Amino acid sequence: MNDHQLLCFLTVSRTLNFTTAARELYCTQPALSYQIRSLEKELDLALFERSTTRVALTEAGRAFVPQAEGIYRSILNARTALKGFARRRTLTLRLPPVLLQRDPIYPILMARLHAALPGYEFAVDTRPVSRNPHEMLCSEADAALYLPFGPLQPEIERTPILHNTFYLIVSPEHPLTGRSTLALADLAGQQLFYEPLYQEMVDLAVVQSGLPFSAPSWHMVENYECVYNDLLAGRGMFLCPMKYPAFPAAWYLPLQLPLPDTCLLTLRDDPRPEIQRLREVFTAVYASRAKLLGEA
Repeated sequence: MNDHQLLCFLTVSRTLNFTTAARELYCTQPALSYQIRSLEKELDLALFERSTTRVALTEAGRAFVPQAEGIYRSILNARTALKGFARRRTLTLRLPPVLLQRDPIYPILMARLHAALPGYEFAVDTRPVSRNPHEMLCSEADAALYLPFGPLQPEIERTPILHNTFYLIVSPEHPLTGRSTLALADLAGQQLFYEPLYQEMVDLAVVQSGLPFSAPSWHMVENYECVYNDLLAGRGMFLCPMKYPAFPAAWYLPLQLPLPDTCLLTLRDDPRPEIQRLREVFTAVYASRAKLLGEA
């Protein structure tokens, strides 16, 4: 029994879908099935009942879930305790693509990190933060920027660095142009576009109280370029976390929505002093964001 087998088992037990679990684990479905079969063979027990239409935990599988969670968490905590003995001089940061592509604070942030941690290299990973940040920070990344919409594992340290305001791009041709701000109740029957990265934010908006009977129509698109002509013609609005230079500043209307702060996620018990320096640099750069961009 190894940690990867346990992770595969726990992911399938949560999703009860091999296709979904394989997608989360960035592996093929046959590879995932092999890991589950190997674990079942080692335990000499069937952990799942499988059919062409459903996957369900067996009685043994249900009994094994809390034990597997405890073992896997202990393995991750052991990795955390040993991080202080590593001699790696590369820190991996999981950052959202929008920060790299469209936020002018990114080069300033990286310059400050290099100045604060001379001799270190920084590898940037733009994949989304996984559903298991504890596992991700133990095995894939040293820190991650994340908009947490729910509770995190107790092993995770979250350092708030940015209060979020989301905007809707509204062209002069749109019937809602000219407002100073927009509430969800103003969006009845409107067509709204958003990028996949902000699905959780859209999910939050959908369940807010006070929504009108005629709810907005949300459409996921790859980026605003895909619907650029529609936006210019007033045939929809685009949800975004910042003001992009592709549109005039007057087109951006703040959306009233209770959002959590963007946080830097690290391991709470990570013994490495460079992780504390990471927290300090991220906090300082974002606290002085307006001033730094004015000087840049």
